[in-house]
Amino acid sequence: MLKKRFVPLLAYTFILFNLGNNIYADENNAYELSKYLKSLNKFKCDFIQANPDGSLSEGEMTYYEKKIKIIYQKPTKITFISKNNKAMYFNEDLMEVEYFSPDKTALKFFEMIFNLSNLSDESYTLVGRNDLIEITLHNMEIEEISEFKVIFQNKPIALKKVFWKTEGGGSVFSIFNINKGIVIDKKTFSMVNPLARTLN
Repeated sequence: MLKKRFVPLLAYTFILFNLGNNIYADENNAYELSKYLKSLNKFKCDFIQANPDGSLSEGEMTYYEKKIKIIYQKPTKITFISKNNKAMYFNEDLMEVEYFSPDKTALKFFEMIFNLSNLSDESYTLVGRNDLIEITLHNMEIEEISEFKVIFQNKPIALKKVFWKTEGGGSVFSIFNINKGIVIDKKTFSMVNPLARTLN
């Protein structure tokens, strides 16, 4: 199901967007990667997600100060929002809303990536390969995820892909059209029940 495919991804997104200064691998890539991730404190992007069953999902993602909003537009309209240790799932097509804790979900892995300065050396590896830089997370506590990687273009550095693997196969979240010049307001990450707004 799309919901199961996405929840792991959401956790990893938060890790990604809290990178500090202390990257312990390839020094030539580490400094520039650290600066780049710090510059991604606020942005919106488009994505295409390739799923293990061969299907594709499309949408947009917004990130700002440990808050994340992912809107799947095709093939099903689904929104995920996570902030302040709370998360919301809204399936617009089925008019279903669910609130859940992002703790011990993939949401936390995204937070880790952007807070690498607080992680131990054993928690991840960073490797530069030709025109790519790859971060692999280790010691994950999410049972359904066996592998998780974030892939960046090098020279110039740009966030390109997130890859994660489960028993059902691998999923690839390809990112493009990154826009840092966005406006964030109170409604951007609102977790008010969408069904209540619809009824009113």
